[in-house]
Order: sequence, then C-alpha cells, then structure tokens
Amino acid sequence: MVVELALMERIGVTPHEAGWNKRGRITITDLTPTDDVELDEALRKLAESEGKKLSDVLSEFASKKVRLSYKLRERLLERLAKAGVLKRQEGTVLGFIPRTTWPAGDVRAEDDVRERLQSTLVSGFTPTERTLVLIALLQVTGLLPKVVTTDDKHALKSRAKQLTDGDWAAKAVKDAIDEVTAATVAAVAAASAASAAAASGG
Repeated sequence: MVVELALMERIGVTPHEAGWNKRGRITITDLTPTDDVELDEALRKLAESEGKKLSDVLSEFASKKVRLSYKLRERLLERLAKAGVLKRQEGTVLGFIPRTTWPAGDVRAEDDVRERLQSTLVSGFTPTERTLVLIALLQVTGLLPKVVTTDDKHALKSRAKQLTDGDWAAKAVKDAIDEVTAATVAAVAAASAASAAAASGG
C-alpha cells in the first residue's frame, strides 16, 4: 500500500543523499483522496507519521499492531471475495476450531498477473512500471520462484535483480520500495529470531 501511494505520487521518502540521519523519512506530497478507502486510511496514518523513518513506522505496524495488520488483511480478502477473485469458506480444524480459508474463485486476475511476470522474467518482454514494482516486492519476500515457472532459478533471480536495479521508476518510488524492502527484511529477521528463541526455550 505504501508503494501504491508512492506510485500515485501521494507520498515519498527523503533520499539517501540527505544523509544517514535524514534519509528514508516519510514525506507527504498530496493528501487528495484516492477514492480507495483503504489507501485513504493508509495515507492518513502516514501523514500522522510524517518526518519519521518509513522503515520504523512499517516495522512498528508489523510487530506491535498485529491486530490492525490482521484486520487490514481480512478487509482486503473480503474485497477480493466480493469481486469474485477469491471465495470465503468457513470450516474447522480438528472438528471444532473455526477456520476461514480463501480459495481461488475467478482465476483470470491471477492468471493475468502470472502471465505478466512470466513474460517479463522468462520471455524477456519489456515490463510496465507496476509489474516491476511487483517483481521488487516478490523478490524481497522470497516468493518470486514460487509464482514464476522456470527451471533456471539463478537466471530468474539475475533477471529480477537486473530489472529492479535499473532506472525504471521515479526516484520517489524507488526510494519508497527500498524502505519497504528494509522494513520487510527487518520483520522477517525478527520473526525468525523469535521462532528460534521459542524453539530453544529462550
């Protein structure tokens, strides 16, 4: 959502050239409503944190506000279900623990995204800016090999790095993605450390 707002030129982050103690901080460039209730709420919350480091704000949201993050996820899943992309299914685990799953409904939207990723990363087609943003986010979360079909994983990673390292987007968008990437890496590392500590009894 942060990257989406950057693409829409609603937010930015201070560049690395600003110095180590000033770079990566949230800047608000336009508070005009986006006509999307979730993006507008995200913009409002980021505006309240203007001047703070984006990576810090995102890490805090992920670690201390899990319930808020979960509610957002549920609302977005419900939106996809209303659009027919997913289906909401209620069930139980072990016969008594309530569980909600979201299997695919109309797969055309997913197929379109996969086709764009496949044509860009395997067939060598020129991607759109939005596709490149998606590649960058999939790359940092380690999900890229799971959504693109190829026998040469090394070539896949090299192609993704080549594309996302290039001059393909406005500076503000690239800076926002860098900060989202930093926050994602930090969150994954924290989660891994917590799991290791729990496993060892520490």
